[in-house]
Amino acid sequence: MKKKIGLFFFTIALVNCSADSDLVDILAPSTVINLTFPKNLSECTEGTWVSDTESELTFLWEKIDIVETYKMTLTDLNNSETQELESTEAQLKVTLKRGTPYSWNISSASNPNKIRSETWVFFNEGPGLETFAPTPAIALSPVSGASISATSTVVNLRWKAEDFDNDIIGYDIYFGENNDPGIFETDLENPQFNDIPVTSRKNILLENSN
Repeated sequence: MKKKIGLFFFTIALVNCSADSDLVDILAPSTVINLTFPKNLSECTEGTWVSDTESELTFLWEKIDIVETYKMTLTDLNNSETQELESTEAQLKVTLKRGTPYSWNISSASNPNKIRSETWVFFNEGPGLETFAPTPAIALSPVSGASISATSTVVNLRWKAEDFDNDIIGYDIYFGENNDPGIFETDLENPQFNDIPVTSRKNILLENSN
């Protein structure tokens, strides 16, 4: 089944800064934690069956000697509910909903900005599913809360969306200054849109739906 993703961009008041309109100042980690399991963009059939609605899965990543406690950030991509869990070992057993897409990443509990992993996405297998909804889009630029230059009059939007069936056919953008923005552009084939006019002292935030 072919699918289209709707992306909602809206604006709120913002502080001033000197960044370029299409660049975001992101601190790169000094130490990268390598994730191992479950694999990125995989349908996970491993784990222990708990009930018709839940299963237990052990997450794995590579050990970093300087990290005493790891923090896992686990997000249910159906409803954006996020859990933060800790482990002193390079693994963590978690009970998950079946038939549900998740994203996860690992960081140092004491220094999460400098010691962290990429964010991976997987689908926890459920009974009788033949097709999968796309995962919610992730803003790449600007990220939520990012600032743009006070002299900038346009912004370039970039995002990332994944689909386990690999059959996304396009994107619709909704853009405005309120929580129910009107449609701005439809049937985009690529996950980016340039030269959207904006007012200075505004934030660009991303909310999306499948």
